[in-house]
Amino acid sequence: MLSLAALFVLPACEEIGPAINLGKNANAVSDTTYVETPVATAETKNVLIEEFTGVRCPNCPQGHDKINAIKSNNPGRVVSVSLHPINSLGYPYSFSAQDFTSQKAQTLFDYLGQIGLEPAAGIDRTLFSGETKVLLDRSKWENRVNQQLPLTTPVNIVIDKQYDSTNRELTIITELHYTQQVTEDNKLTVMLTESKIVSAQLDGTDIDTFYVHNDVMRDVITETQGDLLSATLEPGRVFRKVYKKILDAAWKPENMHIVAYVHESGNVKKVYQVREVSVK
Repeated sequence: MLSLAALFVLPACEEIGPAINLGKNANAVSDTTYVETPVATAETKNVLIEEFTGVRCPNCPQGHDKINAIKSNNPGRVVSVSLHPINSLGYPYSFSAQDFTSQKAQTLFDYLGQIGLEPAAGIDRTLFSGETKVLLDRSKWENRVNQQLPLTTPVNIVIDKQYDSTNRELTIITELHYTQQVTEDNKLTVMLTESKIVSAQLDGTDIDTFYVHNDVMRDVITETQGDLLSATLEPGRVFRKVYKKILDAAWKPENMHIVAYVHESGNVKKVYQVREVSVK
C-alpha cells in the first residue's frame, strides 16, 4: 500500500514529468506522470459491471440477484456499481429513506446508450459481437462477464486512501502503471459506492420497504466521463493522481468503497482494468 508520507517519493525512473493541469475538477489535488524502470508485471484483469437500476423498477431486484451470483462465482474478480438515473423508474417513493437518483448516473446512462429498459448493464463498456448497444439486459450479463475474465490488461491500478473521521475528509491516491503500449486515448474514472442501505424497492408487484441496496453510486470523484490521461501510454508510464472529498453526512464510510477504472475515451469505451477498495 502507498502512504501519504511516500506520496511524492518516486521510484527509479527515466523521466519525471511536470505536474499536470488539474482543470475544473474541484476534487483533484495533484496529478503527475513519469516513466519507471523496470516495467511492472501485468496484473490479473478484473471485470466491471455498471448496472442501471431504479427503485420503481419491478424487475431490478432480479438484476441485483444476478450480479450477486456473478460476483459470488468469481470472488475478487468482478466489481459492480449500481447507478440510478433520473427517470420514472428511479424517482423515490414518498416514504423512501433516501433518493438514489443523480445527474451523474443519468449522464452515464446517456453516454453508454440507453436501451429502453432496466435493469441494464455494461460489462467493461464493451460492445460485444452481435450486439448493437453497450448496455445489455440481465439475461446476457453472466455470459459476457465470462468472456472478459480471461482477457489481459495493459495497465495496473493501485489505490490507497486515508479517511479523517473528524472532518469526514477522504483522500484517494491512485497510481496507474502501464505494462504495454496503448495507442488509444485513455481516461481514469473514480467513484464512491455505498452498500447496506435500507430503503424502499419495488419487487414484482410488492414494495419492500426494508430492501437492502448495495454498490449504490454516491458520487463520481473525477469528471463524470473520466479524467484524461495526458501522456504517451507506453510501457513503464505511471500516472499518480490524488483526490480529496468530504463525505456527505448521510453516507456511512464503513459501508463504502472506492472504485477506480481505466477506459478508452473515444467511440470505443471499453474498460481495461478496475479496482475496488474499502473507504475504512
